[in-house]
Amino acid sequence: HALKVLFYLKKNEAKEDGMCPVMGRITVGKTMVQFSAKMNVPVSLWDTPSGRANGKSRLATELNRTLDKINVSINAHHKEILENKGQVTAEQVKNAFQGIATEQETLVRYFVRHNQEFKKRVGINRELSTYQQYDISLKHLIKFLRKKYNLSDIPFSALDFSFITSYDFYLRVELQRKPNTILGITRTMRRMIKLAIHEGIITRDPFDGYTPERPKAEQKYLTRAELDKIMTTPLDHPNRYLTRDMFLFSCFTGLAFRDMCNLTQKNLV
Repeated sequence: HALKVLFYLKKNEAKEDGMCPVMGRITVGKTMVQFSAKMNVPVSLWDTPSGRANGKSRLATELNRTLDKINVSINAHHKEILENKGQVTAEQVKNAFQGIATEQETLVRYFVRHNQEFKKRVGINRELSTYQQYDISLKHLIKFLRKKYNLSDIPFSALDFSFITSYDFYLRVELQRKPNTILGITRTMRRMIKLAIHEGIITRDPFDGYTPERPKAEQKYLTRAELDKIMTTPLDHPNRYLTRDMFLFSCFTGLAFRDMCNLTQKNLV
């Protein structure tokens, strides 16, 4: 199922101005298909051995960036088909890749698919708490789309800065969520955007220019008098004494709550 992607010029269709259509070839195992990359390149710029535009001019850089995005998208579709079906052909990869141009990928559908895949990894190399954060963020997004736009989903291509700021306003003003909560919710959606950019689904980040309000960190501490009171107050159950001892041990050693939870006798020297 090894995948190879090659770009070349269709020189028999070269124009008088020296421009030539770029073609792509997908090879998977013993299967092979060709497709149009839907772009023209000056023959003088093309480097046949590498299958890319030559040099560092602005035109060459833009052409190569587009070729890279096509390559990333093809690889992503190849991987997805292989994982879902266990086998894949060049024709299937081509159809899936070209289908993205005709059927736009949408945010909620992509988010749902991401969460399903993430859930399968919980307990292996992902945490349940992180999955729950993604799930909560998805539910907020679905409610926002329904209330604001009366939509159940939205294409990635329709996302822009005003959408992001409207979502922020919805969370901050209408739902009255705290800055920390908003930061967590928007961070997970931003993750979806970055994944989509990486897969070549979209080319621009609608979050560009968006800066969420960051909560001011409050330093929490006990006074010596408060600590003494905790140490000397009689309690009503042996378990509470154990809880207090662990809290005080944490106070005097500087151990974080999570480290305290994971502390065993082996850690004590």
